[in-house]
Amino acid sequence: MENLSNAETLLPLVEAVEQVTGRRLHLCTPFRWSTTGSAGIRLQTKVLGSRRLTTVLWVQQFIDAVTVAKNGDPTPTATPKQQDQSAKKSAKKLAERLSR
Repeated sequence: MENLSNAETLLPLVEAVEQVTGRRLHLCTPFRWSTTGSAGIRLQTKVLGSRRLTTVLWVQQFIDAVTVAKNGDPTPTATPKQQDQSAKKSAKKLAERLSR
């Protein structure tokens, strides 16, 4: 069983969503996110009795994943040439620092 930090305290669905978004949604919305999902992504939850609980972190991850699924990856991908140049630059800086 997972140990959750204070930032990952299990909360009722509506309360966790409200902490992230500042908006109080109808219970059906986050419940649907946890069962059916949105854009092929489901909100991670744990079930305790008849209640579904989630964390602020899981809500934020869900929102980020849905955003990427609907809008595409917001971070540009470096080409292999750019990655190689960046690696060489980092290696050069490291060598300079180690030689001091």
